[in-house]
Amino acid sequence: MPVETTADGNPPTVVKLPQTGFYLGASDVAAPAVEHVYVLADSRDDIEVYQYQQPPSEAGD
Repeated sequence: MPVETTADGNPPTVVKLPQTGFYLGASDVAAPAVEHVYVLADSRDDIEVYQYQQPPSEAGD
């Protein structure tokens, strides 16, 4: 997925990706989108490496 750079041309420090999709079941209302957060962790050979950041509610599981 393309990610826009900041005004000075650098990659963002945080990328938030919404996850939506199909659902099966008896409900006629779709579940809300889930947001996944990735934090800039490293840069290797001019390639930015992002690491998934678990929500606080899942971090202790």
